[in-house]
Amino acid sequence: MAPRTKKTIPTTAKNDLGLSDLRLRLNFLEKENVKILKQIETNRTKLINLNDSIQEVGRQVIEKSAPLRQKASELDQKIHDIFKELLTARKFGKKSRQDIKSVYYHLQSDGLISPQQLPDDVEIFEVNDPEDDTDWRSYQENARQQFDLEPPTPDRDELKKIRQIYLRLADNFHPDKVIDEVEKEYRTEVMKEINLAYKNGDLARLLAIEKQQELGEIINRDSSDDLTRQCAKIEADNAFLINQLDNLKLQLKRIKKTQQGEMTAVFKKITKYGGDPLEQAIQEMEAHITVMEQLHQFVGDFRDRRITIKEFLRGPSSLMQEHLSEEEILLEILSQFRNL
Repeated sequence: MAPRTKKTIPTTAKNDLGLSDLRLRLNFLEKENVKILKQIETNRTKLINLNDSIQEVGRQVIEKSAPLRQKASELDQKIHDIFKELLTARKFGKKSRQDIKSVYYHLQSDGLISPQQLPDDVEIFEVNDPEDDTDWRSYQENARQQFDLEPPTPDRDELKKIRQIYLRLADNFHPDKVIDEVEKEYRTEVMKEINLAYKNGDLARLLAIEKQQELGEIINRDSSDDLTRQCAKIEADNAFLINQLDNLKLQLKRIKKTQQGEMTAVFKKITKYGGDPLEQAIQEMEAHITVMEQLHQFVGDFRDRRITIKEFLRGPSSLMQEHLSEEEILLEILSQFRNL
């Protein structure tokens, strides 16, 4: 029997099989690229809209509550001044003096007046951390900083990639390289986008511009070299884009979890169900100011000797119930609607 000869696969068949795999790979990577770019754009839009909503809620609250906040601030300072006058200009026994101080600091810890400390006292009560201030002006500013000053920081490789693409695009689209005025104007507009994306470290936008440019270029899908190079490029681009997408999602999640983000979400829910959270908050603030006016009158009566220290330490009946500070008022109103 003659020896069996080994069959060989024609070279063209090998190439055809390799090209087929590469084409499939390239198609998959291109679809993935489009999908990631859309997700980045969606999350970026959500982030911008959330920040805009936070700014708008803060603006409305400041605008409507400013007169009441001013009045509350003035009353607050008057009450502090009376206590300081009592403890510096009046003579009391050691126990009475300590009792008056105790009332002063309890009013602060209960949120009826702002935290302040007597100059000659060691710290005997917990002062609110200034960073935890829930004033709506700081609310608005903190939200702006959260969005503008804390963007996801690209890593070293991503920065290098951004720089490379920027230089490549700037070279391709520089308006001074053409004479035609229409083309020059077009390139000028594209360069504005390129510069803005580079300034913001926006790899996704730079890649989208580059992809637009590449649409006009012909990739030889019958060349394994061309297909291999294109697959490697898009695969690398997608890896960087996924990193940018993850950073955007993380930033969006963090802002949603801030007090500003949570309050804005609840504010929108209340409005959706026909409620008016600001009107309720204003009513609560007015009630709080009424309490402060009563407190101011009461402390003033003690300073002017219209009531005794015993009556003073017993306190006015109207202040014996629990009250919220003005910063807690809006939080309390909005918290009622968290589960809507």
